[in-house]
Amino acid sequence: MTLHWRDLTSARRTRLPAVRGAVARERLLSALDARVLLVTAPAGYGKTTALAGAATGRPGPVAWLTLDGDDADPLVLAASLSLAVQALPGGARPGDALGGGASPRRVAGLVADVLDGCGALLVLDEAQVLSGSAGAEVLGGLLAPGEGRLALLSRTALDLPELARLEVSGDAARLSAAELAFTPAEIAALFAAQGLALTGAEVRTAHAVTEGWPIAARFLAQAAAQGRVTLADLADLEGGDAPLGTLFTYLAQEVLGPLDPALRGLLTRSSVFEELIPALLEDALDEPRARTLLETLAGSGTFLIRAGEDTYRAHPLLRAHLRGLLPPAEAREIAARGAAFFERTGRLRRALAAHLLAGNTARAAALLAGRGGVWLAQGRVTLVDRSLARLPRADWTPALHALAGDALRLASRYDEARAEYALAEPLERALGEVRLALDTVQPEQAWGPLDAAAALIGGERQAELRRLRAENLLNAGQLAEAVALEPELRGGARSALRSGDLDAALARAHSLADGETGGARAAQNHREGLLLASFIHAARGEVHDAGACARRGLSEGERLESPFVQSLALARLGHAQQAAGDFAAARESYDAALRQAQPVTGRLRVEPLMGLAALAGRAGDVARAQALTAEAGGQTGGDRYMAGLLTLTSALGLAQGPQGTQAVPGLQEAAALFGACGDAFGQAAAALALFALGAGPAEGAAQAVAAYPFLLGRPSLFAPAATRAGRAALLARLGEAQPDARGALAVAARELGYAAVPDPADTPGFEVRVQVLGRVAVTREDGRVREWGRAKARDLLALLAVHPAGLPREAAQEALFPDADPGVGERNFRVTLHALGQVLEEGARSGVFLERGDWLRLRPGADLHVDLTAAWARLGQAAGTPDRLDALLELPPTLADVDLDDVAREAERYAAALPEALAAEADVALALARPDRAALAAGRALSLDPAHEPAARALMRAQHALGRGAAAGRVYAALTGALADLGLKPLPETQALWQALSGARA
Repeated sequence: MTLHWRDLTSARRTRLPAVRGAVARERLLSALDARVLLVTAPAGYGKTTALAGAATGRPGPVAWLTLDGDDADPLVLAASLSLAVQALPGGARPGDALGGGASPRRVAGLVADVLDGCGALLVLDEAQVLSGSAGAEVLGGLLAPGEGRLALLSRTALDLPELARLEVSGDAARLSAAELAFTPAEIAALFAAQGLALTGAEVRTAHAVTEGWPIAARFLAQAAAQGRVTLADLADLEGGDAPLGTLFTYLAQEVLGPLDPALRGLLTRSSVFEELIPALLEDALDEPRARTLLETLAGSGTFLIRAGEDTYRAHPLLRAHLRGLLPPAEAREIAARGAAFFERTGRLRRALAAHLLAGNTARAAALLAGRGGVWLAQGRVTLVDRSLARLPRADWTPALHALAGDALRLASRYDEARAEYALAEPLERALGEVRLALDTVQPEQAWGPLDAAAALIGGERQAELRRLRAENLLNAGQLAEAVALEPELRGGARSALRSGDLDAALARAHSLADGETGGARAAQNHREGLLLASFIHAARGEVHDAGACARRGLSEGERLESPFVQSLALARLGHAQQAAGDFAAARESYDAALRQAQPVTGRLRVEPLMGLAALAGRAGDVARAQALTAEAGGQTGGDRYMAGLLTLTSALGLAQGPQGTQAVPGLQEAAALFGACGDAFGQAAAALALFALGAGPAEGAAQAVAAYPFLLGRPSLFAPAATRAGRAALLARLGEAQPDARGALAVAARELGYAAVPDPADTPGFEVRVQVLGRVAVTREDGRVREWGRAKARDLLALLAVHPAGLPREAAQEALFPDADPGVGERNFRVTLHALGQVLEEGARSGVFLERGDWLRLRPGADLHVDLTAAWARLGQAAGTPDRLDALLELPPTLADVDLDDVAREAERYAAALPEALAAEADVALALARPDRAALAAGRALSLDPAHEPAARALMRAQHALGRGAAAGRVYAALTGALADLGLKPLPETQALWQALSGARA
C-alpha cells in the first residue's frame, strides 16, 4: 500500500503553542521584521513561549511547525512543511506537488511562495534536529526572497551556508540567550501576573538571582506567589544556606542529571566560590585536572560560563542549590583553603568572602576594616554592607562601626548611619556626622561636628577637615568664604552655579557626568553630575536636555538603589516638565519625588515642594502656594542659596497666575537673598520678573536679559512668562523702555524668532495657528479652536493663505461675492473681513496679523503660523535635506475643500508637488543604500497618486533591494492597473526596470 504524504507527519506538531500567563515582550516583535530570524538558546530560555507570544502580536497570518527527529528525513520534512501551511491562502499547492512526486526542496520553495503571497510567518521550533542531517538541505528552499518570514528556534547553533549569506546581506537576524533573558521590567510584569507587586529593590533582587533566565524567573514567581520563598531571603545568596527548598530542584536535576560523577563532584564542591579558576581548584580541592574539567563543564551547557580568559562562573541559583548539598564542615574547610589561596594571590575581596564562609571572623573583620574604605570609594557599597551583615556584631570594632556608617550613608539610610557613627571613635563619629550633613545639604547640622573634629584631628588630616568646612560654607550659601578657605572650589560645578556662571557650571556638570552611568560606584546624592546638568539645562530653557538628563539620572539612581538620587531626579524631571509647560506631568513628578523623599531626609522635600508651590501659584491658589513655600522653607537647613531659589521659584509661579502682583514681596526677598549669596543669575531673574510686574526698574531688567538672554529667549524654569509670545511681549516692552539696550537684547529677540527687538504693537502676547491643509481652522496658543462668525470668513482665510504675498481687496471681494451687486458685495465683504479679524486678532491690536486696506495680507511673523506656508517651505527644500522626508510624511494629503478657484488651483499644485517631493526623497534614499526609507517615501507617494511612475520605480527598486521580489511585482501590477484606468500604460523605462528585476529574481 502506498502511503499518503500526510501519513508521514502529524497535525499535532503544526498547532501554535498555547501561551498562558506569558509576559508581553514587545521588544522581541521588532526581531520579526527580519526575513529570517534565528533564535538560539539552551533549554529553559522560553524560545517557544516568546515566539508564540510575539507571533500572535504581529499583523498577518502565522504558521507553526515543531520539528522532531523524523524531520531529518527530507521527505518527512517536506510533508511537515506542507501540512504547516495548508490553512494559509494557496496553502494546498505544496502538498499537491509533494503528492505528485515533487522533490522536497521544490516543495520547500512552494512553501516559501505561499508565505510570500500572504506575508505569513512560519516558525520552525526545535530546529536543532536538522543540524548535520539531510533535512537541513531542504531549508534552502525556504529562504527565497519575498514577503514571507521564517523563524528558526534551536537549542544549538545552526551551521547552514544559506543563513550565513543572509546575515551578511542583512536579511537574517539572531536572538541569543542574552536577548531572551528577562529584563527587570519583564520580571516585574511576570510577578504582577501572579498578583505580586514588587518594589524596585525586589525586582532587582529577582533579576540578580535569576540573571533573567526565564524558566528560573517563572519558578521563582510561582513559588513567591505560593509563599514558599520570599525575595528578601534570596537577596544574599552568598551569605550561607539559601532558603530555596525544592524550588529549583528540577532545574538542578536538568543540569546535573547527565553529568559524569567527576564533573558533578567538581561542580558541587566548587560551589563555595563565586568565580572559578583552575589554580584555585587545584589548590583548594586538590584537583589536578581542574582546567580540563572546567573547560568540559563550560562547553556542556551546564550554565557554567566563561567569565574571563581563565575564569568561570555558575548561575547563582545553581551555586546556591549545590552549596546546600555540601556538608557544612566540608564547605568550611574548602572555603578556608580558598581564603588562603586568595590572600596569597592578592584577591582580597574573594578572600573576605571565603573567610566569612569558613567562619574565620577575626581575619574577616581585619580585612574589612583595612579595605572597606577602598571598596566604598570604588562604589562597592553592597559588598561592604553584606560583608558586615555576615560578620557577628560581637566581632565589630569601632572602625567597623564607622565603616558601616559610611556604607549606610552612601545608601541614603541616614538615621541608621547616624546610629553606627555613634559607636565609632570620637573623631570618626564627628566626621561621619559632618558628611551626613553635607550629603543631605543641611549646613546647620555640620557646624558643631566640624568644631568637634577640629579639636580631635591631627595635623596630617587638616586638609581633609578644611575641605569639609569649605564645602559646608558653600552649602550654606557663603560662596566667598568657601572659596577663600578652599580655592579649588572655585572651579567646581556647584560654586559656578551658585555664583551665576551657568556656562561654566554646565560644562563642569557634564564633565562630572561623563562615565557616571554604569559600572560600580557609590551614589553621590546631590553631587550627581547628570542631575546638576538637568537643573542647569532647565534654568537655561533647554527643556529637552533637562528632561533627558533627569531621566538618565533616574535610571542611574534605580541602578544604584539610591532613593536620594531617585527623588532628586524626579524633582529635576518636574522642573524640566514645568519649564516645558507640561504642568500635569510636572505635578506627577513632584508628587513622586515627595514619596521617595519621605523616608530619607526632609531636605529632599524642598525642591518638589518648591515646584508644587510654583504650580499652585500659576493656578491662582495663593494660599496653597504660600503654605507649600513655608513648608519647604523649614527644610532648607540653613542654605541661603536654596532659600533664595525657593522664594524666587514660588514667586514666579504667583507672578504668572491671575494674582501676579502678590509675587512682588517674594521677588524682592529672593533678590536680597541672592545678593547676600553672590549669585548673579538669581538676582537677574528676580530683577526681570519685578520689571514684568511693573515693580522694578527697566535698566536692571535689561542688564539681566543681556547677561542671560535665555530668560526671555527660551522656556527657562525662571522665566517671568510661561509662553514664547508672552516673553516676546515683555521683550518688546523692555526694548521700548530701554531703547539704548536694544542691541544687547538682540540675542533674546533672535531666540524668540525676530530679526530684531520687536515693537509692543507687533507682539500681541499670544500665538495663532492657521490651518488650511485638510481643513480650515484657527487655533490660539491655549488650544482653543476659534469659532467662525461667518462662513465666508473661513473662505477668505483660505484665500489669503494661498496668496502669501497678498492680493487686492477688489479681487478678494470678487472671489467671495462674484454675483453680488457692487454695493451689497462691498458691504458683505466688509462684514466678512471684520469677522476674520475678530477670529485672528481678538485681544490684540487690529492689523497685527491681518493687513487691511486696498491690499489684504496675512502678516507673517513669529506669532502667526500658516501650515501651508510651512509645507511649501519643506517642499521647496532640496531632496535629501535632513528631516525633510519625515516632515513630508506628516503633511496632510490635500488642502481644505473650499469652493474658490484660487484655492482649487493651489490644491492641484500641492497635490502634484507632494508625491513628486516624496519620489525624489525615495531616489535619494536609494542612492544612500536606505531601501527601507525609500520604500516609506515611495509608498506614501503612491498612496497619494497611484499612477506616479517615478515613485513606483523607486518602490520597485526598494522592494527588490529588501529581498521582496514578489512585493516589487505587486507594485508593478498596481501601477499598470492605475495607468490603465487613465487609458495609459507604463513607460518603456518602467517596463525595462520590471523586466530586469523580475529576471534577476528568477
